[in-house]
Amino acid sequence: MTNFIRNRLLDLIEDSGISPSRLSEDLHLNKGYFADVRRGKQSVPYDILALVCDHFHITLSEFFDPDYSLKGIHREVNILCQKIPDHQIQNIIIPILKRFAEETK
Repeated sequence: MTNFIRNRLLDLIEDSGISPSRLSEDLHLNKGYFADVRRGKQSVPYDILALVCDHFHITLSEFFDPDYSLKGIHREVNILCQKIPDHQIQNIIIPILKRFAEETK
């Protein structure tokens, strides 16, 4: 496992505010699984990485994007946007966000 994947996974767990053992339990893994990942004793195969992404409501692309964060308000916005139909995001939400972004320049 690359250091990027391990570090990214551990950062996301920390940013999420849940404990590694809780995430392990939620994913039906050995309670110490992510502690072993932290120590470099356990790798993270694709199927478990997909479960982690699913749990955090992110895509694999977002996982591999080092600028993506689960901290605070960004996480809340991400989760809420996943509940909104794509056409509403495209036609309503994005124009509003663009307008606010332009106003803050």
